[in-house]
Amino acid sequence: MEYIIDGYNLIKSSFLRENERRSADYARRSLFNLLADYRRKHPSVSFTTVFDGFPDSLEILRDRRIRVVFSGDVTADELIREMLEKTPENNRLRTVVSDDRGVRDCGRLFGAKVLTVSEFLAVVYTHAQSHKGRSKNGHKEAASVNRTRIEKELKDFYTKK
Repeated sequence: MEYIIDGYNLIKSSFLRENERRSADYARRSLFNLLADYRRKHPSVSFTTVFDGFPDSLEILRDRRIRVVFSGDVTADELIREMLEKTPENNRLRTVVSDDRGVRDCGRLFGAKVLTVSEFLAVVYTHAQSHKGRSKNGHKEAASVNRTRIEKELKDFYTKK
């Protein structure tokens, strides 16, 4: 199972935005650490995190199951779409993570599952709700309402092997 994450969208839509005040690099590293912690417990899960623009640091975070990609001259949204178009046969095993409706619609269009940032954090970081408990729009973040659905999807995925 692979998660394709709209990186800056996740950072700006979650408690990680507090880390961005320090620096964008620090916020990206915080996200990477969160994903690495989850991956240690779930080694078959992989992550591709797509950020807009070019890296502002020469140090690249390395983990063979957590890819960090910068979109260069195109937007992260466009690069995510290209990834989904390029290998549609893999999309049933992918989940696109973003609060951007266009990115989620694109994921659905190409056959991937989709999660909002709050839904994703409920999976990978169960204490996310304790950090402010509100999204950038001032709405309460989704509690574990979708946890049952997500756990069922994970169970279905692992039992199909």
